[in-house]
Amino acid sequence: WESRQRRSRKMSSEASSGFPIELILAVFRETWDTDDKKAGAFDAREFDPSAKPEALQACAELVEAFVREATARACALAKLEDERAVDGSHLERILPQLLLDFAG
Repeated sequence: WESRQRRSRKMSSEASSGFPIELILAVFRETWDTDDKKAGAFDAREFDPSAKPEALQACAELVEAFVREATARACALAKLEDERAVDGSHLERILPQLLLDFAG
């Protein structure tokens, strides 16, 4: 039990992936607030900030995997085109397939 508590405390401050859990929570809160505004006041829900550290860790790892894969694909595309830098057009072109890959 004590080992689990220590692990939870460690994960609560920062995910091992390098994305701070506070950042993941902030993104969730922002998304939730935006959804509430679209739904209307009568349908408003409150964000439950008591998400388990393990769930936040998993989300942080998924976000990191997505960002790493997007970066790798955009870099590969830029290299194929003999360009020295990645720009927004590279990301725009790899994004549709990347989203499909992560959805499946």
